[in-house]
Amino acid sequence: MIANPRSLWTARFLRLMAVARYRFIVELTLIFLAVWVGCAALVYLFEIGHSQRIHTFTGTVYALLVTMTTSGDSAVAPVTLGGRMVMGFALIVSKLLTALLCALAAAVLIERKVREDMGLKMHKLHQHIVIIGWNLKGPQIIQTLRREADMQHVPILIMADMDHKPVEDPTVLFTRSPYPARGDAIDRAALDQAATIVVLANYAEKQNADALTAVNCLLARRVNPRARLITELLDPNQRLYLEAAGADLVVGIGEVGGFLLAEATIGNEQARQLLNYVAEAGRASAPPAAPTAAATQPPAGQPAACAK
Repeated sequence: MIANPRSLWTARFLRLMAVARYRFIVELTLIFLAVWVGCAALVYLFEIGHSQRIHTFTGTVYALLVTMTTSGDSAVAPVTLGGRMVMGFALIVSKLLTALLCALAAAVLIERKVREDMGLKMHKLHQHIVIIGWNLKGPQIIQTLRREADMQHVPILIMADMDHKPVEDPTVLFTRSPYPARGDAIDRAALDQAATIVVLANYAEKQNADALTAVNCLLARRVNPRARLITELLDPNQRLYLEAAGADLVVGIGEVGGFLLAEATIGNEQARQLLNYVAEAGRASAPPAAPTAAATQPPAGQPAACAK
């Protein structure tokens, strides 16, 4: 069932009115409109037949607006005592209301910027990339993603337990979140709409890092069953738990892990094959097989002594 657009706008308006600053802005705007139209009506009554610039009510409304904002040469110069008193009142009130509206608008903009920098802004994203956690591999992942032509305009959002956004890139979004992720941070990051989720290890948790990563994997898979889930592994013995938690790809290759995380996020098939190869090699317990006779056979035309 499709919701009525009018009811959606009404609900959004009521939510805004529940916030004191937005309600105050609406109240000041209504007062400004009332003073503007009311004073225009009084000026029209006092000045009609006396002022050469007052002919119609609509013309008086426009002329009074120009006078109140002092933005043109159509200002009204009243000639009657009543018109001058009304005009003086309108000018004083308009200046006060304009100053208050500008101050409130600036406060709202500053607050939005501060909330965005602190990771408290609600993001409305779709098919984006979410990075849960932050460590030394994070900048490398973002740089690799931005070098790819297909990934230059894909939104990237960082969910990390930090006071401010960890990178200066203006195209990267930030949501402050505990580790493991929980609470309203999941909604702020639009985790249920993400196309790819990358879970980085928490290096500060030496013994429980992979356990916390597994918890984040379970949460991400529960919130978004459709997303491609890529995780970082510190202890190779814990790979089974991350795979059981729903991870599609598990990266535990030390220093090159950041590169492979980024390449896997892009969808590089070679990176995927390398990850699968390393995973299979890690599961294998038997030593590698001895070289076959064919492998030890020297190339054609080469002495047998050189093949040792």
